[in-house]
Amino acid sequence: MNYEDRGTGVGDEARGTGVGARVFRLDQVGSGSGVRCVQLQGGGGSHCGALATDDNAAGARTGPREPDMIQTRGPGAEWGLPQAEEEVRSRRGAAEQDPATGLPALAAALVGLSELRAEAGEVRRAIAPAEEAAGIYRSLDEEGSGGFTPELAGALHQWSDRLAAAGDSTGALPPAKEAARIYAELGMKRPGDYQAELALTMGALGDRVADTGDRATAVPFAKQSVRLQRELVDEGQPGASVPALAEYLLRYAGHLAGSGEPVEAVPRTEESVGFLRHLAADEPEVYLPRLATALRTLGGHRAAVSDASGAVEATTEAVSLFRDLAAQRSALFRPELARALDGLAGHLSGAGDPAAGLRAAEEAVALHRERAAEQAAERAQTFRPGLAAALRTQARCLAATGDPVGALPPVREAVELLREEGDTVLAELAGALQTLGTYVELEGDAEGAVEAFWEAVALHRSLALERPGAAAAPVTALVSALDDLTRALARTGEHAAAIEEFDETVKEFTAADPATARRLGVERSAFLLRCPDPRPATGVTELVRWLDEDGEAAGSPDTVTVRARQALRAYGDTAAVHTAWEEETFTPVPDWLALPPETLDLVSAWIFSPNWPRSRDFWSEHAEALGSSGAATALDELAVLDPRGAQRHALLREAVLVHGVTAAYDPLILQEQLAQWLECADWTESRAYLEEHPRLLTVQPPDATPLAHVAMLDIGRAEGLDAAYRLVEDRETLQAYVDRALEAGDGTALMHGGGIEGQVFGDRLSSLTHAQVALVLAGATEGFEPDDLAALRHRADEETRARLVRETAAVAARHPDRHGETLRRIVEALGGAA
Repeated sequence: MNYEDRGTGVGDEARGTGVGARVFRLDQVGSGSGVRCVQLQGGGGSHCGALATDDNAAGARTGPREPDMIQTRGPGAEWGLPQAEEEVRSRRGAAEQDPATGLPALAAALVGLSELRAEAGEVRRAIAPAEEAAGIYRSLDEEGSGGFTPELAGALHQWSDRLAAAGDSTGALPPAKEAARIYAELGMKRPGDYQAELALTMGALGDRVADTGDRATAVPFAKQSVRLQRELVDEGQPGASVPALAEYLLRYAGHLAGSGEPVEAVPRTEESVGFLRHLAADEPEVYLPRLATALRTLGGHRAAVSDASGAVEATTEAVSLFRDLAAQRSALFRPELARALDGLAGHLSGAGDPAAGLRAAEEAVALHRERAAEQAAERAQTFRPGLAAALRTQARCLAATGDPVGALPPVREAVELLREEGDTVLAELAGALQTLGTYVELEGDAEGAVEAFWEAVALHRSLALERPGAAAAPVTALVSALDDLTRALARTGEHAAAIEEFDETVKEFTAADPATARRLGVERSAFLLRCPDPRPATGVTELVRWLDEDGEAAGSPDTVTVRARQALRAYGDTAAVHTAWEEETFTPVPDWLALPPETLDLVSAWIFSPNWPRSRDFWSEHAEALGSSGAATALDELAVLDPRGAQRHALLREAVLVHGVTAAYDPLILQEQLAQWLECADWTESRAYLEEHPRLLTVQPPDATPLAHVAMLDIGRAEGLDAAYRLVEDRETLQAYVDRALEAGDGTALMHGGGIEGQVFGDRLSSLTHAQVALVLAGATEGFEPDDLAALRHRADEETRARLVRETAAVAARHPDRHGETLRRIVEALGGAA
């Protein structure tokens, strides 16, 4: 039960719909889904609204639809295009004669035309009608009273989607921002509506931001997309869509992984797989392809956190599913099977079974070749990137089995395929050239290796110059390629040529991207340490001076600083390094420079322990080393790379040294167990976990803990687990508990009951009413608004509303001295007479 609110309903309406406007600034920030339009006849002609995310809402809401994980061309797209284009021409003529009634119909027809063109594969031709539709809806919205605002938001979302599909990541971002902002504002004006649309457009905005290369900024938008849709699903509200939630979780995981948080990506993907597994059990034809895709993604995320066996397990299941699907619909799913086999090959090789990996890679290559051979010549190029990727995997597997020479033909073919593909795959071509250079070098062809590496450097350099930023992936790839090239040049004795290549690259970035030039300059000095005398002495001096001067200029160390320090520590002549430091800086050798590499490795391993019990055991095994001053220095060094983790472990280290292992670790272990308890899949599992870890009953949970779980702990302590868990299992028992709390004027018990009503039984009106009455009983009348109940009143039946009115009126009669005016307003908001 992964709840991101406290379950009472307090403020849910505002949080659910206004978060995009209040939590994030949309002006500081890509591929999303399209808008599938349905024609609704009536009034002045056909009107286009977007397909809703559930059957109950269809036709009653407008907004973008949830995305499909495997995009397929609509079977009627090509057939319907002529009719759609004729419809646009007809509506355009009608709009010229009568703009008031004709323009809305024209905009609707344009949205439909854009959708059909996109489904037919006419990506660029789909942009113009989407843009025109957005323009028309904007003009209608400005001229009228805002009646076309939802349509404008949906059209902007579609336009952004079309631009992103065409590769225009910069142009796609502004309409995505505006669409999300509009839905956020609509939700604030009409609480309870547009939350599904806001969830989708927030997620799409995250995708657009990621398309510009800013994966970290995309994460919070994807997180909000998940939270908003999860809230709808948990409460069974209109717009709730489990398939959409599964997709948003996958996208959230992708952005987490892309922003350097691969560990956080795994549980989100696993949760998505769980949802899709249940969906596929009921509708296999629809959801088995999505499940297979999610499993393939899960394999990649597990591999990124070194879970080799888990990666193989997930991807093997994906291969099995795609194999069955390809047997039924070969044209659609054979390419997906080939991609899954390609991934499995890499995971098998990483798990220590390169022979099995090679078999999977060879099957992937064969499938790509078969598919390409079946296509007409003009369409064969669509299979080049996939075939090239499979060939590179095959080459790596061959090399891993001890046959680097045999790896050369497939990687050469991959390079040629990518050359034919052109500018759209330059990054892949550069990577393939690096792979080629590596195997050519192993074959003994030093000149051939240098040639391949040189071309890879040139490509990576051009890509890095297109997207400045030292932390960007193209810069990291450039550093890797330069390392390959200069190492190859050094092996042939051409150290001067390698240094010259560094110098030219640094010079090129000095003006265009000083941050990258700074990083490359450190790499150049580090390379000198690997050259013959007298260059290493020059490299040591340069790094010492750089660290001394950069420390004064930058103020605080960063990843480039760490790289420079690491190069000095790794240099074999420690005495020469220390002497150079003292002579150049006129200061003593700093602690970080004297830090033994084994101490740094030990502390790093401690920080990355998988859980707190394992961390405690690791400390016990290495107590002397972790308690030394060197460990403190190592934590300072690692703080540059992992500030939160290093700081937390520095505090933990001090606590262990002062209070002992048990006292220091117990709160952390209990906190971790509490988090695991909150994630239990159902209340049966929740109770079993609590019985297994009874010390959790002694924990004071943090403020963000869902109130139903707080109730389980409080009631479990006071009355036992049987009494506590009966409340989440039986609605009548819960009502009796609430009645007793109302009779006794027990605000705490009433708050517990309200939390369970909202979180467990989805009764938001009772939840919010009892939460407000509980606050009144506790004398805390600030911070809530009784009128908020009116926004939920329409969702409850008359019997519930009448019961709540009676309960609140009875409390007011029993406690006339306790803010009777507030209780009277609560009764009025519920529709009762004061």
